[in-house]
This record gives sequence, structure tokens and C-alpha cells, in this order.
Amino acid sequence: WLSFAVSEKMEKFKFSASEELRLDENFSHINKVFTELGADYEIVKGLSAGFSYRFSRDNDYPERAYDIRHRIDLGIEYQHEINDLELSIKNKFQTKTGNSDDNNPTYNRTKLGAEYKFSDLVKPFVTYEFFYQMNDERIINRTRTSIGNKLKLSGNSDLKIFYIFENRFNTKNLAHNHIWGVSYSLDLN
Repeated sequence: WLSFAVSEKMEKFKFSASEELRLDENFSHINKVFTELGADYEIVKGLSAGFSYRFSRDNDYPERAYDIRHRIDLGIEYQHEINDLELSIKNKFQTKTGNSDDNNPTYNRTKLGAEYKFSDLVKPFVTYEFFYQMNDERIINRTRTSIGNKLKLSGNSDLKIFYIFENRFNTKNLAHNHIWGVSYSLDLN
């Protein structure tokens, strides 16, 4: 996964835009390309609520074409700092559109995270996320465990390098995916 994001904070609001490219099959195929726009509102220190919209082109391998999809996320996040350790929990309601032939699951996603700041160059993190499918099955059918490091490149830009192990289960298409990613973010403030 390769991504670029920009954000700007205005009082208690934070607006963001990102572009992402996801490859699969050992980096040999484009799996997904998307643009995402979002806004977060800081309710109190550490607690924020947000909304995002995603426009994506997903690879439809059997048809040798790309499907256009739209996704909306509504979420709430709490972050708590203890010295150089930051703990977080994020809960997100996610729904999307797709082809009428597809099962377009609606998810409740919960993500737990921890990040420790050794220095600006060494800021490792670990996260665990599970996906609860709210329509049809009503089960947890995917988890993601990630580790990585966030490097501060300048006062307003970061580079994140990470690995995700994704486990899909309780579905027809069982999968265990190994995902490598690089993300660059720029804060316009």
C-alpha cells in the first residue's frame, strides 16, 4: 500500500485528503486506487468524532475491469498519552456501494493502538483491528494486526513504514494477507 495525505487543522476541526494505491499478487497487479476526503472534530482533549468519504476503483479480476465504489465512514476515537506512550481506541461504522451482484457488507470496525516515542526518528507502533459484519452474517470475519514506525521528516511531515497481517475468516474466500506499506503525510499548519 502506498499513500499520500494532506491535512489542515482549523480550531477544533481537522480536514484531510489522501490518495492511495494498493497492489497485490507480490506487487504485480493494481488492486485498488482511491481518494478519501475526511473531517474530524475534537469534542474534548483526546476525544474526536469524524466522517470520511472514499471514491475508489477496485480491480474486478474475473471481468478484467475496475469497479467504481463509494464508501462512507463515521467514527469516534479516543487517544490517551502517558509520558511518551500513546494509547488509542477507534470505532468506525463503514458502509459502501458496489456492483449489485456483490455482497456489500456494512462493518463496525474497532481498532486498538499503542505508539511509543523514543525520538522523532524512532516512533514504533502496533495496532489490532477487527471487523464485525453488521448485515447478513453478523460475525467478526476479518482482523488486522500491524507493526511499524513513524518518522518525523520535518516539523509538518511524517513517513510511516508498516507491515499488516490480515486474516479473513468466516467467509467463502478465506485469506491470509501480508501487506507492506509506506505512507507520507503533510500537515499544512
